Parts: sequence; structure tokens; C-alpha cells
Amino acid sequence: MKSVYIEITDACNLRCSFCPSSDCRYEAGSGVSHTFMPSALFKKCIAGAVEAGIENVYLHVLGEPTLHPGFALFLREVKAAGLTATLTTNGTTIRRVAHHILNCPAVRQVNFSTHAYAELPPDDAREHLGDVLDFCRIALIARPDMYINLRLWNIGAATAGDWNEFAISRINETFNTQVAPGNFCSRHKSFPIAGRLYLHEDSRFEWPARHIKSERSECHPEQSTDRCDVEGSTNKPVAGTCHTLDTHVAILHDGRVVACCLDYSGQITLGNIVDQGLAEILGSPLARKLREGFEKHELRHPFCQKCTFCKRFK
Repeated sequence: MKSVYIEITDACNLRCSFCPSSDCRYEAGSGVSHTFMPSALFKKCIAGAVEAGIENVYLHVLGEPTLHPGFALFLREVKAAGLTATLTTNGTTIRRVAHHILNCPAVRQVNFSTHAYAELPPDDAREHLGDVLDFCRIALIARPDMYINLRLWNIGAATAGDWNEFAISRINETFNTQVAPGNFCSRHKSFPIAGRLYLHEDSRFEWPARHIKSERSECHPEQSTDRCDVEGSTNKPVAGTCHTLDTHVAILHDGRVVACCLDYSGQITLGNIVDQGLAEILGSPLARKLREGFEKHELRHPFCQKCTFCKRFK
């Protein structure tokens, strides 16, 4: 297993229609409850990743990671552990955090979700895109080793065409390029701009838990419920596979270890990093059952059976 997703916060400062974070927008002083992972818990996550032989940390599941007041500290923790970090951000705070990212050699990749700007007021969208492109220009000189993806993950969305066209024109103007993605193709999504800077296109997808009514409640492998106990489930396996538990696993802001980086609501909770080591959790009966199913091209859990993202894996 190469990567672990660590949700250092579930707070976000945007309300995108395609993201579950839209149900609980972060506003300072709003009284809305959000969780910022304590530094002690983050250290447990990092120690668990090292113990499990994991190499790379993604600093999100839901939420905007740069809102965490300990964001810079967490980057240093990743570096000190000898791990690399991949950051996915909406880019709205890039002016404030750019120096932390550029000065941390552990950050190997930054993904900017520029498709989020399609739903913002035009002036705000242009300003945020300008800030992101300014960061990219600096990074090409200061951190030529770092990969940057400018994401437009709204291909096919009826209201996104004008924004996509504008964003691509600004990219070409800024870097004196002629990037022309043309017809979207599932096998050709990345287009080089300059150095290790890329435009990355993709279509939107539905978060699986949006099809399943549930709270962010904890469940354990020993519980015999359709949601948690694969072996005892009344649901018959559905044909399909996934890379989760092979290439990655995820840890939510409260320490729950979940099988999938899309499982923000804890539908498949394997254990809690507070109580167990990550390696032990990954060897649990439920984790083994799920991995065995994916190897046999069987989606054994109801959550996986509702997931449309895994249908991309043939």
C-alpha cells in the first residue's frame, strides 16, 4: 500500500454542489461545528503510516486542508517522518500558505480544484484562478521537482462550459502555451503545460454516501449489520473491483480508519487509529474480506455497490 488519506479537517470555505462539504459550510463565528484534527492524533496517523510501510500522505478526504491552523506544522511532521505529501486544495488560500508548500520538500504534488470556481461569482473566480496561476509560475522556478495539476473535473456539466473555456484561455495566456484538450477521453486526461505543470480534465462523479442515508457513526468488524459485516450481509456481491486497500486507505478527522478515500461518512469503518495500529487495522477480518472481494472482482459491501467511481476500473 502506497498512500494514506488523512482528513485533517472536515471544514471547507466553499459550498460546491458536487461535494458533500456543501452540507456544512465553514464560516468563522457561524456556530457550525467542524472538527480540526488535533496534532497528537495526526502524529498517531503518521506513526501508523510509517509502521504500515506507507510512503505518501494525502491531506484530505473532505474539507479544505489549508484551513487547519496546524497545516504548516503537519507538513513538517510529514517531512520529519520521511514521507511525501500530496495536497488537494481549492486554492482560495494559496496566497497565505504558498511559502509553507514551496519550502517543504516533502510536498511532491499539489492538485488545484479549479472546477470549483465555476460556481463562484465571476470576479471571485477570476481572482482565485489568478492567485493559483501566480503560484504555479513561482513553483516552476522554485520547485521544479513538484508536480502541479490544474483540475477541471466538471467535463459534461451543463453550466461549466464557459468557465472551462475561460480557465484554459487564461492558462494559455499565462504560460504562452496552446493547450487545447479537445474531446474528452477517459484514457487521455492530462495535458502538459510547462515543466511538471499539467491541466487535468475529468468528469464529475457522485460521492457514494449521498445514496445512503446514514450518520457519521462508527461501526466495527465484529458487528453483524448489513452495513459493516460483509460476510453476514444479505446483499449479494456485485461484479466490480477497486484499488482501495491495495493502493490506499483513509483516516477521518476523528481517527476512524475507513476503507475508501470517498467514504467520508464512515460507512466501512475498519477500526480507530486511537485504539489500534494502522497495520493491525489493515489486517482485520473486514479488511481482508474486502480485499479478497476486489481481487475476485466482487463488490461485497453495500457502500461499494452504490459507488459509481469504481465503475471506472475495468
